[in-house]
Amino acid sequence: MKRILFIFLDGIGIGPEGGQNLFGSEDLKGFNTLAAGHSWTEEDFKAVSTSNHVVRSIDANLGIPGLPQSGTGQATIFSGVNCAQLAGRHYGPYPHSTSRPILATDNVYHKVARIRGAHSSRFLNAYPDQFFERAKQRDRWSVTTRCCLDAQMHISSLDDLESGMAIAADFTGAGLQRFVKRDLTIIDEKQAATRMSDLAQMQSLSVFEYFHSDKAGHAQDHTQAKSVLGLLDRFFQALIQTINFSNTTLVITSDHGNLEDVSVKTHTRNPVPLIAMGPSAYAFDAVRDLSGITPAILRGLHPTE
Repeated sequence: MKRILFIFLDGIGIGPEGGQNLFGSEDLKGFNTLAAGHSWTEEDFKAVSTSNHVVRSIDANLGIPGLPQSGTGQATIFSGVNCAQLAGRHYGPYPHSTSRPILATDNVYHKVARIRGAHSSRFLNAYPDQFFERAKQRDRWSVTTRCCLDAQMHISSLDDLESGMAIAADFTGAGLQRFVKRDLTIIDEKQAATRMSDLAQMQSLSVFEYFHSDKAGHAQDHTQAKSVLGLLDRFFQALIQTINFSNTTLVITSDHGNLEDVSVKTHTRNPVPLIAMGPSAYAFDAVRDLSGITPAILRGLHPTE
């Protein structure tokens, strides 16, 4: 049975070389392998189109002026509907009111359940107790967690993390440890990659969100940005070695640019990367903007494809 592991990177675009773009200056073997040997820069990021490997830059602006935002961008990714156009503007970081009805009944998890059955998707991120308390109190959930709630899916806790059934947002748990009182088991990037590969074999669609990339971009801190890129790169190098590519397709994209230009505190209008590696990569070949991700996931998982 075909499976998809979707890693959503918050705030990574494909920008020009030089200046403040660390993707052109850092030795990022994992990133480059994902892009068929090319760096994630405007000049070097080349389109690839084969049955088991698709690489391209896709549009995150969605026909709307101004800087793309997480709320409408992520809602578009996780629904297949241009939510920026629906709202008439870019909006974030939480879902816009016009996106909520779509996410409530027809997000990617609902759609996958219709072709693969209940419990066919899993969100792999683990969250501490204070996240749930704050989100419930304010009813302010991110797009990714809102989609889980609306599809009646489990959102993992620290108990799930400690039992090996979820993954910390920073992969290792070291960053999360600073914000919680209980002792966590700290793992390295290779162990996180192995865990993610194993968990991806348990359901049709597995999703992981990495948001520290967007935080590092907003911070405009070179040291922090290099640390994030180094951690991601080590993780990707390990994941490429551990994922079961005989039945699993790795999909990676982002909601908007940011980290590729640390000279600015804001997001950018740069295109974002789309990577698909594995037996269902062909399903992503026609994707040109964020609204194409969910339809491609469905094509890749459809039993008749």
